[in-house]
Amino acid sequence: MDFSVHGYFRNRGVGVDDLDLQRKNNAIAYQNNRLGFILYEQMRLRLEPNFKLNDFLSMHAQFDILDNVLFGSKDTRQLQVIAPIVGPQTLPPGAGSFYMTGPSTVGENGAINVRRMWADILTPIGKFRVGRQPSHWGLGIFQNDGNEIQGDFGDTADRLLYLIQYDIPSAGVVTGGLLWDIAYEAQWDPRTDLLDSNPPSANRDCQQYAAILKFETPEFTVGAFGGLRRRNGPDGATTMTVTDALGNETPAGIDGDTMLYFADLYARYSYGSHSFKLEGVYLGGKVTTGLALDAIPFAGLGAGEGIIALPPKQTMQTFMAAFEAEGKYKTGDQWLLQAGFAEGDGSPLSNRITTFGFRPDYQIALLMFNYPLGTSPQLYGQKAGGAGGTEYLAGGKSITSNYINNALYLSLGYGHEFKLAADWAEWIKPGFKVTTAWAHKKNTSINFEDLIPQAGNWPVLDERTNSMWQRWYGIELDIGAQAMLFENLYTALEGGVLIPGRAYDIDVNLIDPGSIVEPIPRDKASMAWIIRLTASILF
Repeated sequence: MDFSVHGYFRNRGVGVDDLDLQRKNNAIAYQNNRLGFILYEQMRLRLEPNFKLNDFLSMHAQFDILDNVLFGSKDTRQLQVIAPIVGPQTLPPGAGSFYMTGPSTVGENGAINVRRMWADILTPIGKFRVGRQPSHWGLGIFQNDGNEIQGDFGDTADRLLYLIQYDIPSAGVVTGGLLWDIAYEAQWDPRTDLLDSNPPSANRDCQQYAAILKFETPEFTVGAFGGLRRRNGPDGATTMTVTDALGNETPAGIDGDTMLYFADLYARYSYGSHSFKLEGVYLGGKVTTGLALDAIPFAGLGAGEGIIALPPKQTMQTFMAAFEAEGKYKTGDQWLLQAGFAEGDGSPLSNRITTFGFRPDYQIALLMFNYPLGTSPQLYGQKAGGAGGTEYLAGGKSITSNYINNALYLSLGYGHEFKLAADWAEWIKPGFKVTTAWAHKKNTSINFEDLIPQAGNWPVLDERTNSMWQRWYGIELDIGAQAMLFENLYTALEGGVLIPGRAYDIDVNLIDPGSIVEPIPRDKASMAWIIRLTASILF
């Protein structure tokens, strides 16, 4: 029996200014600036033990201790779905599990996180992998294990995986695989529950069935990953609790069936010092999110009213793609070109879902699509059940989240690695990266008449842009240096500046036939910056 442990102890300090991209503006009545300078430090000890019992059986695990815990705090959470007016939303269990690529604990990091544990069984007919295991494919825009040195979240699946390989002499290797994932388990163990209540039907589980086919040589790879995710939800049942226009808690959310299918194609080609990679993903089908939102307390709404509930069996139609080209030379020079597209949705609370974005561990810049950025228009007016004066109603939330969505982006980076002869330093690599992006759809385009079930003269908000090229997110410049010190100490000091474009401006047409909200003046977005220091002991 062989035993080994790998991993790292990472400490990271971050200082970031003006993530809301707004400064104080004395020319408007209601200020949009929400945030100033944020400074935090976090740590993570990752342990990856491996037990090899013999040539056929092995067990693997991944533990995160103080998993991205802030100095002086206990835990962190990952944003799930961003909606500019109502803010980030966490999907309910069961119905909402269509959006997840792993168990519900993924991204909700605590002091001790037993993240993954699985077994590999090598047999004459192929390899079986059973347990809670990392999930990664291609560039990582749809399935990303988060195992990069700056990774934070990572996709995990409770999975039964079967793989088989066939070697074609003088040609390459063909790999095929079948997998079964349980994304959500509706039932329970009767030995612990003692059948105090009847367990739901097994059809209430959310399960995924998929297949993998890949051909590869040292220079070339082409592969496909596709399947479907299904759940037979209890039609019409409520899934969560929200507040109505008067602040009363009310059961809401509409459950139903989900039948989601996906296809993910990946290709890689290497030639000398250059490599090229391409990944494209399509998702389709019908999805029930079970999501309901707290009512926006517009004047005229009463008890039990104003709750926004997304309908069951929404149409899913999403396409996203990423391309990378890289050059690494003996001189130490390195360059990386990244481009991609995620189509987004001009009305994210509509019947048609296109807001499925890249996984958050696929990053192109320090700020852009790595942190929540921007400020959506704020709504002020008389509140339902209020005292009669003007009060805050909604809005003032981030425009973009910590994953790539609703964007066409382009990024180019350059670095030079210097080999060092010192006993305490192996190499140092300074470099820079320039990133820009455009919004494919409007970030704010909401007709509340389509969302609020009660009749009324509800407002409409619509951005004053007519084309994607007018919806420019801006340009970001990142500079920094990475180094390997004392054989095992990876260190990186990085800084970035984002000059925002019109896509982050507060600039909307307001149609308010009922005169229930105040006018929304234009407010131009302001610059943001970040500095990040990472020190990781690798072992």
